[in-house]
Amino acid sequence: MKYEKRDRALWHRLEGYSFHERPLTRSLIDQIEDATGHSVDVCYTMAEEYRRFMYLIGSTGEDLTPSPIVDQVWRLHIADKRAYFEDFCPRIIGRIIYRAEDLPPIEDDPAYGLTLEYYAQEFGRPQVQYWPDPDDGLMKLSRFLMWAVGCAAFALSMMFSSFLFAFFGAMVMTVNAFLQWKYSSLPLQSAKPKENKIDGPV
Repeated sequence: MKYEKRDRALWHRLEGYSFHERPLTRSLIDQIEDATGHSVDVCYTMAEEYRRFMYLIGSTGEDLTPSPIVDQVWRLHIADKRAYFEDFCPRIIGRIIYRAEDLPPIEDDPAYGLTLEYYAQEFGRPQVQYWPDPDDGLMKLSRFLMWAVGCAAFALSMMFSSFLFAFFGAMVMTVNAFLQWKYSSLPLQSAKPKENKIDGPV
């Protein structure tokens, strides 16, 4: 499903902006890979989610809050002051966008909920790996209960030698593992510093 952009001109400029081409310095994609240790594909997706977030700020004029993953990309981009303040913001966004120094936890920040609402309007439902649900506590509780039910079913299968209980427990745990993988947010990672190999005397 295609979603109509409220500011087509801004989105067109953002789509044309490259985060992986920076001839004189390391590109933003390279910086994300170095900082997080994620695969190149994941780093590209992180940059795309950041692109969408900057569009939401630029098109709405609201003070929106990024997800922790997107905020990590934002901080890396801001660190390259020339690229961010002298090129990206004035040329692409049309104004300088400053990042708040202290962002509250997303579950306590109404601006994050507003960000998710705007995101859904412009791009559809966000991927929870990059935009975690602020109500994740309820989901964690439900997963815990599913694990408890699965373990109880296995215990009953041992007590009564029932294949049915064992099968039910295995199904519950399999579904829970899938939900854990599908709906867990992408972890913030810090890559280990790369060691410079120095060849010793032969």
